[in-house]
Amino acid sequence: MLTRAEAGIDSDAFAKRPPLPGQLGYLATIRFIDDGMKYIDPFAEFFISHDGEMCFRGLINRQLPYFENYQNYWCINPAFVNNVEELTNDMTSVNSVRLWCILEAPQCARRTGFWNFLDETPWISNSISAETRPAREQRAALEHLIYLMGGNVRTAQVSFQ
Repeated sequence: MLTRAEAGIDSDAFAKRPPLPGQLGYLATIRFIDDGMKYIDPFAEFFISHDGEMCFRGLINRQLPYFENYQNYWCINPAFVNNVEELTNDMTSVNSVRLWCILEAPQCARRTGFWNFLDETPWISNSISAETRPAREQRAALEHLIYLMGGNVRTAQVSFQ
């Protein structure tokens, strides 16, 4: 069985910038995000794919499917992330983060894995939502990882000119 490194998972080749002073490095940031997801769901997973996309495994985008399973991954290119949002859930008290696609690349989030005839949700989306803890720190870690990978998280700003 291949290790994550042998499979090209979490390769530091995708770290385009050094960490800011006092911030975690590339691999430590990935591990922090993965640990936050595993805190909520021990079978969940976060990693950087062999082609440099941020991938989430588990019950991602829970509002969509009833039959989503752990054979699927939702992935997004860090260059196409517009903003990262912290979502609070007052019912379950399990908060989450949502990564939104940039306007120029709508539907940039994609699901990969095995087809499930019970799951009729689309294979592309304009965002990825994942339960994690602590959500505020996880949002900051995702923004930092996007920065390290050469992306630029934007804030929602409207300008009518």
